[in-house]
Amino acid sequence: MAIPGSLFYRSPALQVIYVLCVLAVLVTDAGGRRHHQIQLQPACPTFTCGAHLRNVSYPFRRRGDPPECGVASYELTCTDDKAIIQIDNGTYLVRGINYTDATFSVVDANMLDSSNSTCPLPRWNRIPYYRWYWVVEDSSRNIVQELMPSYSTITAAFVTCSLEVTNNGVYMYMPVACLSTNSSFVYVLTGWSADSIQSLEPSCGYLAMSPLSVEVLNASYADVVKLMRGGFALQFPYTIHYFSYYKFKDCVAQSFL
Repeated sequence: MAIPGSLFYRSPALQVIYVLCVLAVLVTDAGGRRHHQIQLQPACPTFTCGAHLRNVSYPFRRRGDPPECGVASYELTCTDDKAIIQIDNGTYLVRGINYTDATFSVVDANMLDSSNSTCPLPRWNRIPYYRWYWVVEDSSRNIVQELMPSYSTITAAFVTCSLEVTNNGVYMYMPVACLSTNSSFVYVLTGWSADSIQSLEPSCGYLAMSPLSVEVLNASYADVVKLMRGGFALQFPYTIHYFSYYKFKDCVAQSFL
């Protein structure tokens, strides 16, 4: 007479052999995966850049590094005393890297140029995206953002106007006298959403903008210059979903399509 469950009975010796065989397979598989992962990782050692950046690693790379090392837009030019990154048409000095919060601090080299010390204008030329976006189901519409300012920054927006502006409600148009003429008036706006289309007067157009590391409202041009010379933080690459929040620089660009 068969004993119920006897088909599933194994002696202690067989059970030990079975367990050892399973462990052998798992160890072999884990070792194979680990070897595969190591093979996939490029040989990109950390490096020193300039006089103060040590153990620099992903997403940064140096000019001349293999293409699989780092992210192209985070390429650094290293001299004896400087770490330099090119962002669009601007040159920026990298002052520090924070791998804990995935940011790094930069300052526009144009702000530190002694020949341009009296009336500098920033060269930042990137649309300041906000955190507000629509989440969509189509994952193919995900966007990888690179070199975007930290969420803690705000934007100083420079505008040029054909008519003099005396008041704009919440956002004061702070005059930039050294860049203005009798027929063209330059102003700077600061604060959250100061760079949005709603803040733009009909007689004005976009001139320049710069992220600021300190939240200020209606700051004077002199104060804005001090903040720009202090630099601001940029983020490592990250992925977001498609969104539809437009700034006036977007609208200006699209109006010429």
